[in-house]
Amino acid sequence: MSKKLTVLCASAHPDDIELQCAGTLIRYVNEGHKVFMAVACTGNVGSKQHTGPEIEAIRAEEAKRGAEVIGAELIHMDYKDADIWLDHAHWTRYVDLVRQTNPDVILTHDRDDYVHDHSNVGELVYRAAIWASTANIPECKLPPIDHIPTVFYFETVGTNRVAPPDHYVDISEEFDQKLHAFSQHVSQHGDFLEKQYGVKDWNDYMSTVNKLRGFQCGCKYAEAFRVVQTWPNHRAYRLLPPVQFGSR
Repeated sequence: MSKKLTVLCASAHPDDIELQCAGTLIRYVNEGHKVFMAVACTGNVGSKQHTGPEIEAIRAEEAKRGAEVIGAELIHMDYKDADIWLDHAHWTRYVDLVRQTNPDVILTHDRDDYVHDHSNVGELVYRAAIWASTANIPECKLPPIDHIPTVFYFETVGTNRVAPPDHYVDISEEFDQKLHAFSQHVSQHGDFLEKQYGVKDWNDYMSTVNKLRGFQCGCKYAEAFRVVQTWPNHRAYRLLPPVQFGSR
């Protein structure tokens, strides 16, 4: 289709996006759509050997490289880890994020995910999606957008979610590039992810999860999503790659 989308992918930490939905973002980019990656937290607790300021600087550079591999524009929101709360100040910041990026589609954390940074980002960006199109929110700095984005929740860590996925994206051709994007987060491999969670091979984790989702939808590798079905966010046509517009 000739219409091009703007996509906002909002995550809690550096490397969340690369782990969970980089293949889909790569497909969007390859189809000619504009992709923003908004990372809420600096990753300041994400090390067993560096100080907070040291790992923040390292992870900022890693996030930059990961976004470059994907082909997306990176936005740092610069919250500290564990500082994402469901309050008015955070909500208005996310309203302005949606206004700044003006997306047709938002990909974000499922509210069933395992830490509150993840689940709260998902809740905040979902709750911001409609209000971004309304006027007279005095704390917001940017003007309203003219539409309501459709929101999809990407995979949870460990695939543990209350509701099963209802959309799939074939990333068989993009899987190696996804691994390359995730590999930019060198500081997490052999240090934090392994020491904190006991998982030595996160490439194997991605291969396992994406093969499972591929098996479910009939391809080699896939990423799975759950669309927010509340009115008026949900659209009747397909907005995930390959994008296919149609009438309601």
